[in-house]
Amino acid sequence: MHRPSVAVLGVGAMGIAIATHLARSGYPIFALATEYDSAVVRAWRDRLPHPALGIVIDPDITVYPPEDWTDALARADLVVVAVSTPGLYPVLVKAAAHVPSTAVWVLATKGWQPESLLTPSQVAAKVLGDGVPVVSLAGPGIAAEILVGSPTALLCASRDPAARRLVARTLSSPSMLTMTTSDVAGAETAAAFKNVVAIAVGIGLGLSERFIESAFVRVFANVRAAMFARGMVDMVELAEASGGRAGTVIGLAGSGDLYVTCVSGRNGRFGQLLGTGASPVQALRTIGSTVEGVANTTAALELAARYSIDLPTARAVDLALREELTGEHAAEQLRRLFEAALHPATDDG
Repeated sequence: MHRPSVAVLGVGAMGIAIATHLARSGYPIFALATEYDSAVVRAWRDRLPHPALGIVIDPDITVYPPEDWTDALARADLVVVAVSTPGLYPVLVKAAAHVPSTAVWVLATKGWQPESLLTPSQVAAKVLGDGVPVVSLAGPGIAAEILVGSPTALLCASRDPAARRLVARTLSSPSMLTMTTSDVAGAETAAAFKNVVAIAVGIGLGLSERFIESAFVRVFANVRAAMFARGMVDMVELAEASGGRAGTVIGLAGSGDLYVTCVSGRNGRFGQLLGTGASPVQALRTIGSTVEGVANTTAALELAARYSIDLPTARAVDLALREELTGEHAAEQLRRLFEAALHPATDDG
């Protein structure tokens, strides 16, 4: 049986995690570094740990610098794009001319483009054309866990049935369960908005820690659960307004990815820092890497205005990002955050 050759564009944490996972399964891998991956290229050449993952890259994986992309892309059956949201468009433009017309593109990038508010698949359609098969990955996939073979479930979303089945089959392994859907809008909306909700959940936790003194309560699960629930309501509303389905949001792409982002992700920790009194600048400095939910909050509010819907979760996060979550107002805001979770629409009595 022919095993497709896979080019992975971007050798950050997620790119190397996916490349390592596929290499373990026996697929020929080309790991292509962008201009922002020079530290990873040096680490690979010197057999040093990956800067973000802390492990030495699998010796079966060859990392190609940007000037050496052409031959690898020409041999690819699948092209996995694992770059930041702002980097997606230029990377697609640079790579597209060298990729065979029969190749399937796989997008591990999540989030809306600044200003245009395009989703990853919409950016791909703009660059590659509508007829090119594109599959968007969604669901709870922490890079470090994929890297070490921890059990993971991912969703492969595409309007092309053959393409999504091919990608699901390629990624599937004893440690990875893959599912498919045609609901690209629902999957991509959930993948982006979950970062906003995770910040809100973190803010609720941080505010609780800041203003509630207790010797025996340290988790503050009540307020986090309320914000999680309100966030899911908002996520469904935004997904449906974007043409997606509620069923996609309550599955892996939405609730699954949101859970893991709240408990293990940068966005949840960023929100917690805001809640405890840090400014956005201080919180970002502490995190030390991109917090996707910051840009996604602005995008979500712009989309809410476009679709004439209300997203209380995004409004609350926006308030915190504008540094209005300070002093005594923070205690009042905790109450407002909690009330937002108990939306009147959920009262069927």
